[in-house]
Amino acid sequence: MLHPLIDYVTVLDFGGQYAHLIANRVRGLGVYCTVMPPEDFLGGPGDRAAGLILSGGPQSVSDKHVQMMRLRLEGYRKPILGICFGHQLLARLFGGQLAHGRERQYGPTPVRCDPAARLFAGLPAGQQVWMSHGDHVSKLPPGFRATASSDSCPFAAYEAEDRPVFGLQFHPEVVHTPGGSAMLGNFLSLCRIGTPWVAGSMRRRVIEQTRAAAGDSTLFLLVSGGVDSLVTLQVCIEAVGAERVRSLHVDTGLMRLGESDDILKFLAAEGFRHIEIERAEALFLRELAGVADPEKKRAIIGRLFVEVLREKLRTLDLGDHWKLAQGTIYPDTIESGGTKNAALIKTHHNRVPEIQAMIDRGLVVEPLRELYKDEVRLLGRELGLPQALLDRHPFPGPGLGIRLLCHDGKTPVPDSFADQPRLEKELAALGLRGRILPVKSVGVQGDERSYRHPAVVWGSGGKWPGWPALNACANRLVNQLAGINRVVISPEELGDARFELRETFVTREGLDRLRRVDDLLHRRIARIPEIWQAPVISLPLFGPDGGQVFVLRPVCSKDAMTADVYPIDFGLLAELAREVRAIPGAGALFYDITTKPPGTIEWE
Repeated sequence: MLHPLIDYVTVLDFGGQYAHLIANRVRGLGVYCTVMPPEDFLGGPGDRAAGLILSGGPQSVSDKHVQMMRLRLEGYRKPILGICFGHQLLARLFGGQLAHGRERQYGPTPVRCDPAARLFAGLPAGQQVWMSHGDHVSKLPPGFRATASSDSCPFAAYEAEDRPVFGLQFHPEVVHTPGGSAMLGNFLSLCRIGTPWVAGSMRRRVIEQTRAAAGDSTLFLLVSGGVDSLVTLQVCIEAVGAERVRSLHVDTGLMRLGESDDILKFLAAEGFRHIEIERAEALFLRELAGVADPEKKRAIIGRLFVEVLREKLRTLDLGDHWKLAQGTIYPDTIESGGTKNAALIKTHHNRVPEIQAMIDRGLVVEPLRELYKDEVRLLGRELGLPQALLDRHPFPGPGLGIRLLCHDGKTPVPDSFADQPRLEKELAALGLRGRILPVKSVGVQGDERSYRHPAVVWGSGGKWPGWPALNACANRLVNQLAGINRVVISPEELGDARFELRETFVTREGLDRLRRVDDLLHRRIARIPEIWQAPVISLPLFGPDGGQVFVLRPVCSKDAMTADVYPIDFGLLAELAREVRAIPGAGALFYDITTKPPGTIEWE
């Protein structure tokens, strides 16, 4: 409950990927912020919030949304900011019009801003912002004026002339909108906030919350070796004491080369105690045999973690006096559709039905569930964890199980698409060629899940137009071609070579091949400081020589909510491709140049 003297801003969560990130950024600017579903917001002139922010959302604005907000905002005269979906909703609410379809925008977008506009005070007219939308405002309400535009979005921002109502089609809260904090700060300055709010120690807050959630139970933690689980482990130890924390690392057979043994050596060297390892490769491979669907794979892996956990608990004889601790962070919750209006992007292994049932019974403790990846690392530093641990590349709980893409050999995925002529026309202007690939991967477009094709692009004679032009081209392709959500480049000229889609499942042979490719690529790029994470993905595609296709996906990010492409040296990429081909069974290497959005960091 808020102290009655604290000034605060409310974020209404319409299910957007970034609703809590908005609140996080507002708090970082010295203003307390609450998040609530729009259904719980009473509004009216009696609302105590100093200002209101409407988040993005996965749906299109409906008459129901408009009617709900009209009732809640009747007589409301405090500053209001709509972001993405919220921008569209406010426009409709005050009499504007929306359009669907053609004007999609995802990822980095240059906009022209009016420096005289209140939100853009002190900022240059040209801004790079982060877009993620399909719908857009096609006509402003009476009494509103446009304050920013892009080439395909004439109303990228607006403001009302007679009251403090503002809309931004783009996302100021993400780190990839460099001027976003200044825009939010300009909005907050209109909210007439009194005494700035100062956050308490993150370490103290998280430990106190964990201690309260644990009660007098023993905490049992599955340790993957990633940053999230290791920070969670240290939080649990400081919250309840080392003697009440038990840890288990499950070697699922889905780990990277030597990963499980390296994790145990690392933890022992750092002084962590009560950690055991369970070798469960045979169980996981048996249950995953013949399964191709990504969501089914995630569900199976999550269920098996719980089964292994329960069997281990029986041998430890802890009785019923224990709770499961998980390293869930906020992006995991969001992508799993874990807030009221959010769309399901992909079900994380810590949100499968078995885990959710335990959460509903109060048997799960999640110290990091409201934190983003950058905050987890900050917390780790507060806890005194070594920098080498905090700098480890994130690794998903399901491991290589979701980096080995599968196909059942039966479901047809055509190699001919209506978008192919438009793809070739767009690429020809840059001296490039390309083809839409007969596989699909998950993405997030407009806060909603997409499951579409990647397009592969290659140059002639090893010539490329340079990264700025290449990035702009990839952005245009994803925005203009409805059938794709990713662009990858090939350092080799593909010509008329075709890739055969084959039956592919999770097997020891396929995992070993992926492990070798992953190890080779990570040894070559691990020391590049700009790379935050670099998944290596095997595709169920095989070239004319029978070699399997792999994708390298290095991204630059801070909080996992948005990600940019690492501009690798093309000579190094060609060298890596040659080295990958030297691995038995491996073929072409592609390089994913898709931002997030529209492509998620992982392919499944």
